[in-house]
Amino acid sequence: MSDSSPDPAAQPPADQTPGVLRAYQVVATVVGLNLIFVITAAVAQRATDPTSWWNLNEDLIFTIDQVHGLLFMGLLVLIAIMASRFRWQPKMTITTMLLATIPVVSFWAERRTTRVVQAQATTA
Repeated sequence: MSDSSPDPAAQPPADQTPGVLRAYQVVATVVGLNLIFVITAAVAQRATDPTSWWNLNEDLIFTIDQVHGLLFMGLLVLIAIMASRFRWQPKMTITTMLLATIPVVSFWAERRTTRVVQAQATTA
């Protein structure tokens, strides 16, 4: 067994898996999409003239950026809950958290985590 795989001997009851996993999937997807928007907005604000939509709606973009920060903190909490509940190795927990910060890669990380958790649920 590799360091990144969870401990199969320590698994939660199957009825606990869908709720926390589904919450993680939804929040991870929203955070990933929001991250793409935030980065696009930051680049667009610097690359366009002061009268562009990106610069005229600076307050809206700032609010979306703040919401993204709150959602990302929630995502980290969900990852920590899953790591505790499914007894992940530290390497799995840290890589899942770090991969969530990379645009587009975060979607792959969500699918990887979903596969790991579902595999644990089927063997429980």
